Amino acid sequence: MGVFQKSVGVPYSEAQAFELVSDVARYPDFIKWITAMRVSGQKELANGGSEFVGDAAIGFRGFAERFSTKVVTNVENGEVVATLLRGPFKHLVAKWTISAGEAGGSVIALKIDYEFRNIVLRVLASANEGMAANRIMDAFLTEAARRYA
Repeated sequence: MGVFQKSVGVPYSEAQAFELVSDVARYPDFIKWITAMRVSGQKELANGGSEFVGDAAIGFRGFAERFSTKVVTNVENGEVVATLLRGPFKHLVAKWTISAGEAGGSVIALKIDYEFRNIVLRVLASANEGMAANRIMDAFLTEAARRYA
């Protein structure tokens, strides 16, 4: 299994950071390898968050896959957690955590725990974990700057 994680302090409020991370339907607008995203079955939760299914299509360098996750957002805890429903993974849990940072900013943390079913994909992903974590976080930081600066 692979695990990668990254956290970064940003000058945006916790509410802004949470809004960005939980806006799953717009991921294809700013994460170039997510080619499509459909959100369905959305229901509001008592904690002010929501639960829904995210169906994603990803593609890069001739590689294309589809997968579905159950996404639960929790405003009170500043968490957005996606767990695998179906797709090319044996296991997938992606957890975003937003917490208070310095000077009114926030800290955005991402931890992805995954394992591909296909051994070739497993090896490729393992070799590129650090790069993937950086690219994911960079995409969110670029979008945050565009939205909130």
